[in-house]
Amino acid sequence: MDHTRIVSFDAEGTLVTPRFSEVIWHEALPALFAEQRGISLVEAKQQVFAAYGEVGDQRKEWYDIKYWFRRFGLTGYQSLLSNYRCEISYYDDVSQLLSELSQRYELIVISNSAREFLELLMETKEVYFKAIFSAISDFEKLKSADLYLEICRMLDVAPEEMVHVGDSWQFDFDIPRNVGVRAIHLDRQGQRRGDDVVSNLTELGSKLLS
Repeated sequence: MDHTRIVSFDAEGTLVTPRFSEVIWHEALPALFAEQRGISLVEAKQQVFAAYGEVGDQRKEWYDIKYWFRRFGLTGYQSLLSNYRCEISYYDDVSQLLSELSQRYELIVISNSAREFLELLMETKEVYFKAIFSAISDFEKLKSADLYLEICRMLDVAPEEMVHVGDSWQFDFDIPRNVGVRAIHLDRQGQRRGDDVVSNLTELGSKLLS
């Protein structure tokens, strides 16, 4: 018997393509840094990417645009994000799946992305979701065992009543699975196999709606 009450999704790489973030972090921010420092784009990228490497994706600062703007002495991150919102795109299998799942389950988002990103990324899909959580903005941490359990308590569900789906083996599969959440790994490259692995969201729908 299916006891699932909540289906939780990661955002970037799961529902939303990486394009927007790639443009912001790899092109737009270095270009702004180059302009404000009066240096070449090549030199700016060298300095910015070196700083990214110093921090790494296991620290919450990595995902925090306000942190990077402070670190680089920049201003106007809101304008920067807004100027590139045209780069936001969803995977082709998202809209139909959310429409179908929302008729049976309550849907939420749990993402490491900052609130400033999520407000734009989920703007046209938020109607489907009961709640959208930013780990770093709302809890000041990355996705962790404590975070998943805290969200279950907030929603008044047991971990086994939640399914979480995402593309990160660490943050979206191992961690939630270890606290009793049914985790499903989304591997759009098709490199992994298993009962709890899907290569697209249509497969996920087949698992949850069959």
